[in-house]
Amino acid sequence: MKKSIYYASVVLMAVCSSVFSACQHQPSVVERRKAEIREKDSLELLQARRDLYVSDSILSFKIFEVEDLKAQFVFEKQEKYQTKGYYVLSAYSGTKEKYNFFPEVEEDGALLLVTVDKERKYMFVEVDLEKDDYKSLLPKHLTELQRQDVDACYALAKAMQDLSNAQQKKEKLQLKIRFYEEKMSRSLGKPSSTK
Repeated sequence: MKKSIYYASVVLMAVCSSVFSACQHQPSVVERRKAEIREKDSLELLQARRDLYVSDSILSFKIFEVEDLKAQFVFEKQEKYQTKGYYVLSAYSGTKEKYNFFPEVEEDGALLLVTVDKERKYMFVEVDLEKDDYKSLLPKHLTELQRQDVDACYALAKAMQDLSNAQQKKEKLQLKIRFYEEKMSRSLGKPSSTK
């Protein structure tokens, strides 16, 4: 009987020892959660890098598109009193005394519809490219050529807005990448490399 108790206690101690050593090698809940977060962050970083690659391609295309459209316009700015310049079609370049309506695009991309009354007072309507249907804002008496000129100005303004949005998206992605790179460096105990 003593031998069986002795063998049972030896077996029990061996089992307890193996269970204890197995428990020591298991990561804690905190360590598992940290590993999950690191994996999620690395996936976010990888996706942000892919998105940045696509964003760079789109941005290159948008720059080309805007420059191509700008070639159809003349940039005008009176340095003495204007803070912003504007793009006008060559037909409206220089003096505008003979026109009672013309479109123009500010250098920041705003589409302006300019109406001139009989007393030569200028009235500007800025078109919200996101909300307004610019065609509904046009005066009724416009010729087909004037409507085409407005369409050309709208195309430039919209392309400039798209370019600005693409630049902002690229900047956000660059910040996101830097955030995740620094976060991962800190979690691994490495000094961060800021650019």
